[in-house]
Amino acid sequence: MIAIGKLIQQIIGNDKKKRHELALSLAPPGTKDLGKPLRRLAELMRTGERLNAYQEKLRSALGVDEMLVNDAIEDTFEQLKLEEELQKIQRRRHHRKNFTPHIFMQGERAVPTQITICGLTGGNRHRIIPINPADFRSLTVEEQFEIVRRLIKEHQEEKGGEILFFGRAIAYWYRPTPDGNGVLFDPKGHIVPSTLDGKARYGEGSVRIKQI
Repeated sequence: MIAIGKLIQQIIGNDKKKRHELALSLAPPGTKDLGKPLRRLAELMRTGERLNAYQEKLRSALGVDEMLVNDAIEDTFEQLKLEEELQKIQRRRHHRKNFTPHIFMQGERAVPTQITICGLTGGNRHRIIPINPADFRSLTVEEQFEIVRRLIKEHQEEKGGEILFFGRAIAYWYRPTPDGNGVLFDPKGHIVPSTLDGKARYGEGSVRIKQI
């Protein structure tokens, strides 16, 4: 249990009346139904949800030294920050573990048409050209680039350069590694020179491609 949850538990214990009173004190004025306030109090104690919104009310509602409440609130924010950082690390590890080389297609539209349908049918997957074989990274750089050019040509010829929901492809972002870096190709398969070192990131390349 997080710090603010532990403090609340110490104060109210198993006293249902105190729990109900605290839940109502955090709810909007005039609230009579205890269902939602109790659920929100439970979430606050377990995860710190809505702590930003509740912290002023907690200082008066808990009926203890305000310093104790402030310390618990501060400790909770630190815990939440640490948890967020740990989740980021886990997501990065998962991403690196499951990453495969691919081409990310940049379309005319940054925001897809039919956003809901796009999301339900794969979202960004519509903008990905997967690359095989699995040992692609063992090839020389020039061999990799030749495969990328061939895939770009196939997309231009078979799809007319169109990306579902995103319009025509104006650039092809080759990503051989999971670190977000890569090399940018134009629709004709030419490399954008400023990205040739492989250290450019998508946001940078997407600006440069407009200058071609």
